[in-house]
This record gives sequence, C-alpha cells and structure tokens, in this order.
Amino acid sequence: MLAAVDAPPILDHGAADFEGPAIVSAAGAGPMRLLTQGEWQLFARPEGSSAATGTPFAQFNVNGRAITADLEPGTGRVHVPFSLAEVFDNYVLERWSTASSQRRLSSRQLEAFYRVKRVIPRNVQLVARRALVRWQDLPDFPRWPYDDSVSRLLRFYVHCAALASGRTSLSFRWFWPGRSRAALILTHDVESAAGLRGAVRVADAEEERGLRSSFNIVARLYPIDWGIINELQARGFEIGVHGIFHDRSMFSSRQQFEAQQPALRQAVEDFAASGFRSPATHRVLDWLPELPVAYDCSVPHSDPYEPQPGGCCSPWPYMIDDLVELPYTLPQDHTLFTLLGHRSPELWLRQVDRLERAHGLAQCLSHPDPGYLGNERRFGIYQEFLDSMAERESLWKALPRDVAAWWRARDAGASPAGGHAWARCDLQSGEVTFEPPAAD
Repeated sequence: MLAAVDAPPILDHGAADFEGPAIVSAAGAGPMRLLTQGEWQLFARPEGSSAATGTPFAQFNVNGRAITADLEPGTGRVHVPFSLAEVFDNYVLERWSTASSQRRLSSRQLEAFYRVKRVIPRNVQLVARRALVRWQDLPDFPRWPYDDSVSRLLRFYVHCAALASGRTSLSFRWFWPGRSRAALILTHDVESAAGLRGAVRVADAEEERGLRSSFNIVARLYPIDWGIINELQARGFEIGVHGIFHDRSMFSSRQQFEAQQPALRQAVEDFAASGFRSPATHRVLDWLPELPVAYDCSVPHSDPYEPQPGGCCSPWPYMIDDLVELPYTLPQDHTLFTLLGHRSPELWLRQVDRLERAHGLAQCLSHPDPGYLGNERRFGIYQEFLDSMAERESLWKALPRDVAAWWRARDAGASPAGGHAWARCDLQSGEVTFEPPAAD
C-alpha cells in the first residue's frame, strides 16, 4: 500500500518545507514485526519485497533479511519499506508491547494486590516492590532511563525529506517558545492528607527559586484541605486529578472506566483541573482521549519499574486524538530513591541533559508525602535538583497546562500564545541536527 507523505506528526504540521516531499512508504499487510538498525528497534509491518529500486541509503533487518530505504534516480522519490506514521504510533501508543517479552504482572495478580494493599504494612509493600523490580528486570526495549527511538525516527524522516527535496536544510516550527532548547515541568502526585500538607513546603521551595508546579490530588482517598488547594492555586500552582481512588480500578475494565467518569468530571470541576495522571500510571491508551481533561501525563518515556511497565519512547508531547499526552521523562522519585537507593540528583540531572540535547520535555514526577519528599534527605536532594533547574536559562519552565496548550496549538499549525519561531533541521554527512531559531 503506497502512502505519500506518511510522516510522524511532530514535524508534519505548519512546516512548509515538509508539505508534499516525495516520500513513498510501502507498508505490508502482515503482522507487526521487529525491525532493527544497529541498536535502533522499530515495530512495523514491512513490505514483502526487499529489492531496492534505487540507491539505498538505509538498511533495516527483519527476521534475518535486509530491507532498504532508497532514493530513485532521476525522480527524487524516496522509498521507505514501512509506514513512518505507523511506527510512530506503535511507539507512543505502546503497541510495541504486544511483541515484548518483558515480565509483567497479570490483571488477576494486580487485582489481588490492590484488594489487600491497605492491610499490608508499608515496609512489606516495599520489600514486595523491590522483589518485583528484580523479577521484571531491565528490558532491552525501551532502554532505561532514556530511549532515543522516537528521536531517531524523526531524524530519519528529516533525512528522507531532505533527500526527496534535494536540500540539506529544511525549516520547521520550533518545538518550544522563543529560543528555548527544551521544556521543564514539575509534577507531584499527592497520595495522603499528610502529603497534601507537605505540598505547601514543596511549593515554598519551588517558589523561592522562581518555579511553579502541579499537584495531582486523589478525589476520594483522604480528606481534602480546601484551604491548601486554594492557597496553592492563588500562588500560581496548578491542581490536577490523580484518579478517584488510588488503585487500578478505573482501568481494570471498561465498565469501571465508564462508571467512574461522572465522579472524575466532578473532581475536574471542583479542582478547576486541566490535567490527569492515573494512579500508579495504570492506563489503557485507547481510553485516554475520553478523559474530561485537556492533557494526560500517565505515560512514561521509559519506566520498567511500575506495576504496568512500558514507555512511549518520545521526548516530546504528542496527541492522542484530541488529548495532549505529556510523558513523564525523568525516573520517579520513588523509583530513584526508594527502589534503587540513589542518594543524589545526578541521574535526574543527566536525564535533563539528554532531553535538552533532544530538545524535548523534561517532566519530573515526585510525591510530597511521607517516605518520599517528606523525608528530609530526599527533600534535600530535590532542592539540589531545583537549584540546578533554576539556573538553566535554556529551558522553558512552565506549568503542565501551559505546555499542553502550546503543543495543541503547534500540532494544529496555529500560532500558540506568544507566537512561534521557525527553526531548521540540517542534514550533513548523513547526520540530522535540529537548530533553534536564530536570535532576533
């Protein structure tokens, strides 16, 4: 099946140089397969024939045979042996998981755990989580803590478009406002009444450094102190919804998902919320667009340590129908400090470096509760991280709702609030680089 301009949508909106390049994909009709190019893994339905019709410029391996992408001489047509858009969707919608061999708990095991969770002492829960981490083990894909698969896919698309147009530099709508090289958002999941009280101290530390964040509240787990909610909002912080109950129930069945929507809509209204994160990041990707919010932030970039391991592999936000997905791209504080025993923000800082090089979104997910940032040592580590972020002038530091609004407008090809700037991507010696907008 031939499809012209079959592109990942991140550069497919509002970029004049990408309108109608002669890229032709030839997706097969069979099952999804694993394609590899070195360490890069793609999940696609490759075409049946592997014969090149032009000059090959990229080669992929599937089931021991080679298939190529090539440039047809004289026509300028670039032929790709799979659908670029399908590969993108397979990443960000986690469809690759159907071919994954990583161990994970079954639905029945998860349901059994949540039935008895409240009567299990906290220290016993942590022993069980560490045992689960050892049992699940680190998968080959997605790589943790950072997987560059979607970034490589985008650069491959630029490579194809440059060859098709006969140019080495193409313009596109820059990822972020102005000349920001990347974006940063701070998000917190509040899992107890003590955590809600602790949110004020976390907010104080952020505000002292000129930062703001969002706090996601569970609607029916603990008493809501509306004085704290109102104070945080008056100080410029955002309130989101962290589910109705802190368990897997909303995504345990379609019946439960639909049954909890009225309560979720009420919570969104009560909190004046724009965003949602599912408890323990449980999710069914196909259902997320039905949430009564503007954005979701339940999908990890790469997280093998959650009860539902997975990852979208994207350093950028993306659309799921009309919903903006803001992937969390830094390891959770619980993973980093409790499960893995890190004693510094070093891994977080390295991850931000990676994301800035990719011009992506750095989203830090932490908890103000006892045992998390409520622990003095861990709160001190978080403050070290905040100090470093406050000093980075290259980052757009925004609330999640503002990033979601920006990305929605950018995706639609509209001019977001504050305007947009044109940047360029360059192809030199087979390598693609993204260059921020020039200074005024």
